[in-house]
Order: sequence, then structure tokens, then C-alpha cells
Amino acid sequence: MRDLLLVRHGTTDWVDQQILHGITDIPLNKKGEAQAEETAQALKNSGAQKIYTSSLTRCVQTAQAIGKEIGFKPILMDSLVEINFGWLEGKHYRDHDKGEYGKLVEFYDERIHHLIRMLSGEPKRNLKKRVLIGWNSILADNPKGTVIVVAHSGVFSSILFHYFGKTFLNGDSYYHLNPCSITEIHINDSGQADLIRLSDHSHLSEENL
Repeated sequence: MRDLLLVRHGTTDWVDQQILHGITDIPLNKKGEAQAEETAQALKNSGAQKIYTSSLTRCVQTAQAIGKEIGFKPILMDSLVEINFGWLEGKHYRDHDKGEYGKLVEFYDERIHHLIRMLSGEPKRNLKKRVLIGWNSILADNPKGTVIVVAHSGVFSSILFHYFGKTFLNGDSYYHLNPCSITEIHINDSGQADLIRLSDHSHLSEENL
């Protein structure tokens, strides 16, 4: 049995301002650093034997805070880097996490983003292929035990789609994960996955939500 703890990085100025920064290397802001510290405390006694992270700064900073508490140095993986949004990098986007724009607008944004990624960035199928190569190497190196993976919402959405499809989407087009939230997956010896918790941020204090 493997227990995979998926941690989205803490917030950044661009996340707070609703600016897309897929491969753009933006660091955590003060709130993001505080989120990382609270998440590190929440995972201190998780029993994790390794911690892997996207090589982008916002993830490395989050992983380093967690690694300090669990006693392991993060292993950097380029395969866990966020999707390249192409011409959309650095542009404002409508945040559909709060459900304030409606499904039609969300569908429109998804189609437009898809087209721009095809023309100038990274298509989702390429992202999924890249991410799963890295993910499978993590599983191969850890046949048992608990592992922490720090990465991005798009990366984790690809992994969740791989195992669960649209089962836990509740009508959305992708999995919305909050900054420094924890998503937990159990994978048994036969490779069957169970979703234990999704985008859990109950460990964050009110001022850091």
C-alpha cells in the first residue's frame, strides 16, 4: 500500500491577482510562506519517507518548508512543472474556483485556453504524458510507504483524471485545488487507487486561507 500526499504550492502574488504563471518562475509571497509553514506542521508526523517537488521556485520553497519538518531534502523533478500557457503567461484569468462566473463562461475560457496552448504553449495531452512519466517513476521508487509530492494544480489535475476521470469533479472541467491544500491518494499493491481527501486546507489558519 502506498499513501501519496499531493500538496499544491503556497500562494504567490500572481495567484492572488489571478494571473496565469504556468512555467513563469514566481516565488511564494508572505502569505504563501506562512501557508507552507502551516502545511509543514500538518505533515510533520505523516511518516513520509520521501518528498518530491516541481523544480519551479514556488514549489521548491513549499517543499523545503515541509522537508525541514519531516527530515528529508526535496527531490526536484522537471516532469512535475506546471503546464506552459504560452501567450497566456502573465495574463489575467477568471478564477472559476469560486463559481462566480457560471458554467458557460468556464467552458468558453477552457476552449480559448486550449486553443492558445495548442498554438503557443503545451497541449494538455503533452502535459499528461510528461507528468505521468514522472509520477510512474515515483511509484516505481516507492513500492510501499508514504510519499509527499509538491506540485501545481494542473499537474495534480492530470494525475487525478488518470485515476478517477470526472468522478469527483461535480460538473467542473478540471480539479480545483487550493494553495497548500492536501490531496491524499491510497494505491494498493494491485495498482487500484482510492481518493481519501481532495483539496483539504483545514490545516490552514483563517488568515492564511
